[in-house]
Amino acid sequence: MGLGAQVIPLPANNPIPEIERKFAASKPDAVVLGSTAQWILAETDDLGVPLIDIHAEPPAEAPPVVECDEDDLAFLLLTSGVTSDAKVAMLSHGNLAWAQKAIQARVGEGLQHDDVSLGVLPFSHIFGLNMVLFATLRVGGTVVMQSRFDADESLQLIKKHQITILSGAPPMWRRWLHAGDDDTVMSSLRHASSGAAALPLEVFHGIRDRFGIEVAEGYGLTETSPIITWSRGIEIKPSSVGQVIEGAQVILVDPDGTPVDRGDTGEVVVRSPGVFKGYLDSAELTDAVLTPDGWFWTGDVGVFDDDDYLYLVDRVKDLIIVSGFNVYPAEVENVLMEHPGVRGAVVTGVADVDTGEAVVAHVLGTATAEELATFARSNMSRYKCPVEYRFVDELPVAASGKLIRRELR
Repeated sequence: MGLGAQVIPLPANNPIPEIERKFAASKPDAVVLGSTAQWILAETDDLGVPLIDIHAEPPAEAPPVVECDEDDLAFLLLTSGVTSDAKVAMLSHGNLAWAQKAIQARVGEGLQHDDVSLGVLPFSHIFGLNMVLFATLRVGGTVVMQSRFDADESLQLIKKHQITILSGAPPMWRRWLHAGDDDTVMSSLRHASSGAAALPLEVFHGIRDRFGIEVAEGYGLTETSPIITWSRGIEIKPSSVGQVIEGAQVILVDPDGTPVDRGDTGEVVVRSPGVFKGYLDSAELTDAVLTPDGWFWTGDVGVFDDDDYLYLVDRVKDLIIVSGFNVYPAEVENVLMEHPGVRGAVVTGVADVDTGEAVVAHVLGTATAEELATFARSNMSRYKCPVEYRFVDELPVAASGKLIRRELR
């Protein structure tokens, strides 16, 4: 970023086929490999771009830091597309900075230079990247890094480093609830947040009863940098994602775009300085969700109560959220269809106690579950892989010829 370059953060554990799909979508000029990504050098001879080993000899002097305007792009964040191609959300320096300031203002008296955040959410995800890493560093705070989530280790780090700001996805909170035997381990926390998916009520109450803290839920997307609503700094209503953050506008609309009455459900449409600049090299995808005057159609369905608290009740899209990560059924289906023993595949989500939702594949073909499980692990991130394969004699099809997921759900 200091060079004025656009950064594409990627997890180090993606399988090579998934890395190649992401490279095809984002078109990087070079790839910088850290210590946990060194395996890539042994797995492939050519990814089509120069590979830079972070352990290589550095230049004699650092290049100058480039001054950037608010509208200059800072990050290209990949989100799985509804087709086989990934979507690349373009976020500017202004998008990110606005969200950081909004986060700082909403944390009681504000994030402070002596705050300590636990950095266990992945920094390739907008939640961990902007709401934990950048927001904390912006005020001169400290981020304690945990390279891989482990609930017991997290609790040890919280106690050892006197963590004051803890953010996690619902599956993390569930595991923290049942980990360890020290009920005072979170006594140093000033604020606790959950996002990326709905926090089950029993987890909210369990955390409050055991540790004496209330977890504030928020709502946002990669395309909104990510913050839209939050419960920090206000009274927490369990199962609500809070009130709209200052500087953002949210309306709920029916399918033809007409605003609904308070108390009625509607698609969440948002406008804020955090709304992204569009999808890279795809005016068609951008125009489908972003209006010329800056309103972003999220695909989520919500309802406001009389106190302006937002509750999310449904999704317009076929999105599956596994441990806080978005899984788009079409992407998984397209990968499975590459197996020679699959003639058809429809992917749906099912409730899962540990991950919130899990992926299930309904398959037409001759492949076995074991063969498909091995094939999926070799071609997709683990959280996208189906946990169950259901073999069917036919797949439901609408009159238009389109497969109907809701029938299988």
